[in-house]
Amino acid sequence: MIKLPKQQTQALLTVHGWSGVLLGLLLYAVICTGVAAVFAREIGDWASPLAQPPSARLPEGFDGAFRGLAKQVEPRFHDDILLFPAAGGRWNLLFHTDEKDAAGKPVERGTEFELDPATLRPLARRDGLLDEIADARTSNAVADFLVDLHVRLHLPNPWGLLLTGTLGLMMMVAAVSGLFLHRHLFKEIFTLRRRGGLLTARDVHVVAGTWNLPFAFLLAFTGSFFSFATTVGVPAMAMVAYNGDIEAATAALTAKKLPEDATPATPADLDTLLADAQQRGGGGLAFVQIEHWGRADGRASVQLAAPEGGLIGDIYLYGLKDGGFIREQPFLGHVPSLGNDLVLLMSPLHFGNFAGVWSKSVWFALGFAGAYVTLTGMLLWTRRRGEQRAWRRMNSAVHAVGYGLPLALALAPYAYFLLRGSSWHPLDTQGLLFLAVTVALIVYAAVTDDLARYRRRLLAATGAALAGLPLARLASGGIGWSAAWQQGLASLLAVELALFVAGALCLRFALRRGAANEALPTAGPAVRA
Repeated sequence: MIKLPKQQTQALLTVHGWSGVLLGLLLYAVICTGVAAVFAREIGDWASPLAQPPSARLPEGFDGAFRGLAKQVEPRFHDDILLFPAAGGRWNLLFHTDEKDAAGKPVERGTEFELDPATLRPLARRDGLLDEIADARTSNAVADFLVDLHVRLHLPNPWGLLLTGTLGLMMMVAAVSGLFLHRHLFKEIFTLRRRGGLLTARDVHVVAGTWNLPFAFLLAFTGSFFSFATTVGVPAMAMVAYNGDIEAATAALTAKKLPEDATPATPADLDTLLADAQQRGGGGLAFVQIEHWGRADGRASVQLAAPEGGLIGDIYLYGLKDGGFIREQPFLGHVPSLGNDLVLLMSPLHFGNFAGVWSKSVWFALGFAGAYVTLTGMLLWTRRRGEQRAWRRMNSAVHAVGYGLPLALALAPYAYFLLRGSSWHPLDTQGLLFLAVTVALIVYAAVTDDLARYRRRLLAATGAALAGLPLARLASGGIGWSAAWQQGLASLLAVELALFVAGALCLRFALRRGAANEALPTAGPAVRA
């Protein structure tokens, strides 16, 4: 039990309340999309599957395929080559270089191949500036839409990152102040009265929020780190120590560069090099960078996924001239360090991807609890102040976002499936449908006098939308369930089952009557009169 003077308790209560209300709707949006983004890889594989299960290992013969593709691009693009996974097990192989446009502005230009993971044959080729190449990637569009909405709310950089970072700090404030406000912390963890109405709603909110406090702080801290590291941290260090030179500051944070030698040299076998890296680290490939291909100073940086039972993967540096191992390369700094390991821990702790589907499931459940706490907190706060017109309108806005956002997210992939192959970019179509649904639901909430019925209708619509997504995927020419079973696409079938179950649960809650419908607070006709 934490005892505080009455004045300090009241001050903390004010801080806790306002940190939950101010930008609370945006925070709820970030948490909701983060819950879905936990399974971003699985969602991408589900939306754009190939005929074989995804794998983190390249098939034998990559070296020959790579050399053949390298001959098809301009030699200047051999300066920097990236290999990274995409949806459905595809691999993207990007050849590019830095140059200046007609106005003297630095740009990056290159050629990218999208490779079939089984045959290593190109499924697509993309040429141009790196921004244009990124826009042309469509296989991962459903997952990318969710992740971008979570990371920066689809706002331009750096404003989106700054906003989500600020929301993360607010979440930290709410978590810390909530810890001190729960005077009977251990008692409230297990207190859940079953009388219905606002009392039960308050108990459920407190229980879920209390159990979720450590996780909420963890998510808020790691999320703020990702948002502020590049938008504030590096520029600030550059301003203080490098006279504003961001490139110099970045170079100081990365591993020490090797001496340059432009003498032509035949590179070593890449299959042998990659096999050695995976044997050393025990994990699959996560990212490969090849610099100065065809030169004596050529090198390859191989980043591995975390091995089974591990939290972070290693990064190994190799010389391309002889394929020899040079050193373990830290992500941050010049030598392996505790700081480097702590930075690498940020991603698995934020996304929960360190133990496969099991850790992701736990993170999903805890994130869902965080979204529930945020929504019910705003509903309770606005309901208690329902005598005021402004708070009644805010209560309508909370309903619109709280129940409308899941519906808009469930409907957005329909634009991807139904307009697949059209001239419209899938990110644009999903964004337009998402925006149209959101605006319509906000208007609907503003004019309705029965928010309880509004809530039930949106839950029912969300359930129908979720359950219909597998059918939309099939209608767009996707792999059938029988074929998916025969080809071992377990993740696809698991996502389909999860969508059906989630849809059924939404429909069940929407159809509940009586006291069950009062479990969450609402502003009914009597309050809105």
